[in-house]
Amino acid sequence: MMAAGKLSQERLKEKLDALQCHFTWKMDVDSFSLWHLLQKLAVEIKHTAHQNQGALLGLQAYLHQMNKQSKEALQSLKAAEEHNDEKDLPTSTAGSLIIYGNYAWIHYLQGSYQEAEIYQERAKKLCPTPWDVRLIPHIQALKGWSLLAIRARNGGRARECFNTALMLEPENSSFRTGLAMALYSSWNFSWQPDIEREARIQLERIVNEQPENYRAKIYLAKLLKQVDREKSIALAKECAERSSDPEVLKLAALFWMPLSTERAFQIIQQALQQDPGYHLLYQALANCYKQRWLKADHKESDKIRCKAIKDLQQIVQEHPDLDLTLVKLQLAEFIGVKKPAQEEKIYEELQKKIDTLSLRCRQALNLFWGDFFCNREKCKASAKAKFMECYKIPVQTDQRRECGHRLLKMAETYQHNGDADTANDIHRFLQEADKHLPREPAVLGLDDEDHPIPQRIGQDFSQG
Repeated sequence: MMAAGKLSQERLKEKLDALQCHFTWKMDVDSFSLWHLLQKLAVEIKHTAHQNQGALLGLQAYLHQMNKQSKEALQSLKAAEEHNDEKDLPTSTAGSLIIYGNYAWIHYLQGSYQEAEIYQERAKKLCPTPWDVRLIPHIQALKGWSLLAIRARNGGRARECFNTALMLEPENSSFRTGLAMALYSSWNFSWQPDIEREARIQLERIVNEQPENYRAKIYLAKLLKQVDREKSIALAKECAERSSDPEVLKLAALFWMPLSTERAFQIIQQALQQDPGYHLLYQALANCYKQRWLKADHKESDKIRCKAIKDLQQIVQEHPDLDLTLVKLQLAEFIGVKKPAQEEKIYEELQKKIDTLSLRCRQALNLFWGDFFCNREKCKASAKAKFMECYKIPVQTDQRRECGHRLLKMAETYQHNGDADTANDIHRFLQEADKHLPREPAVLGLDDEDHPIPQRIGQDFSQG
């Protein structure tokens, strides 16, 4: 079959595969996370420095196309073109190269092969073989910013991109900023001490050079928490008071959560005024209610629980278009204190939509449901089944680790009660499930490093 242009579809596809753009960079985006990522990216495009706007708008176009929103994808690329400053060479040339590559792919996926061929030729003219070495660092930086915008798990790949860029342009401040952010993301996922030290050094440099870079400041605040508490708190306080970025405010609230749930609650409310459509803020709000509830005395805790139920129910009703799975799970737990049947009904409703949930949200559902069986129903067999259902999903998250911990405790109880066969079955299951866990950090899931699911109170594995 021939394309509408001069090339066959097969040959055109080969040429498109050779382009530098988001469609060839292996972004590793799963279909369940698209809406979440688009919402998160919209906040980043609005609030971060212009040095990475072209990369983020190109990524937005890629995600829209993956979400079958071709019109929106083309609009994002048009915005990227308008943002690309042609006077700033070779940065703008690299930006145009990425834009043309994305245009070519989107037209190809829409079946507009002649348009795809036109943009492929434009990209080729900008960067004929052999490559212009001046373009390489800027292409790598665009790729690095894009990887970082997806999730912290890509921190290692982003570091490689920015390190390559800095080898060719060691004094480029934008590349140094990208490297600092990538180092933080790598540490936030791996918790390796050597990466932590390097991230701290680089972020301190960026903060000194860019006093209004509040993302860098809140990252540094988290890194300094254990080594310089006074400076850490001062940075977090400054971010909460001066930043208008809801992502920064969300991270500031999470920073304050263990120190003062009241302060964290105030910051989240402030962030919601900035952007009431940012779904991760509601997730943080639910987490804040949970922490306030756990720390309160008996009389006060019931007031907090009732207020949380009222607020979270209203949020779910007012924002049916947002991904609020984790908010619904927290709401279910609050309701279940007095009305267990209603708690399970929420889990059953989410189970009906399981195919639309991200893998992390599926894990969280099974974790909460397993705890429900364990603590409310006192049904150890059903709890074990739910924990296993979570654990066999091959994505290493806090939820999976929690379920593994619960299963090990169950195995101890079975062993203590003389049921060695069931205990051994659990251990064999855990070993077999771990064989299917990717050696490299998983690329699926949603921001689990920033939103751990708190352990429920009253865990009791000894009763069946």
